[in-house]
Amino acid sequence: MHKAANAYMQTQVTTTTPGHLVVMLYDGAITFLEQAKEEIQAKNYAKKGILISQALDIIAELDGSLNTEKGGEIARNLHKLYMYCNTRLLQANLKMDTGLVDEVIGILSSFRSAFSEISKQPHPSAPKAAAYYAR
Repeated sequence: MHKAANAYMQTQVTTTTPGHLVVMLYDGAITFLEQAKEEIQAKNYAKKGILISQALDIIAELDGSLNTEKGGEIARNLHKLYMYCNTRLLQANLKMDTGLVDEVIGILSSFRSAFSEISKQPHPSAPKAAAYYAR
């Protein structure tokens, strides 16, 4: 079952649009953070650390993929917000603070909703979600 799920995910990632891929990355980070909150509450600190690290990896990928040339001020502001999310997650990891995790989930959820809507817009003059990212 695990191999089938991995094959499905690989196919989905390689055949999707760049805007939808960004939404998938947000979904992954949010899922890891929701799981991390559960592990904090269960006092499973090692697992919590792994899950927060996975979310940080996704945020780093999103940040590293920003295209400041095409994305301009929006891409620069996203970079600043990603750095803020990193800082809050590092604090949450140290302090075992689900409130800080919730704060980041809220930020990422807002981004996810915005990119999801932008990606759906068929109008040629509508901003393309992928324009903010290099890939």
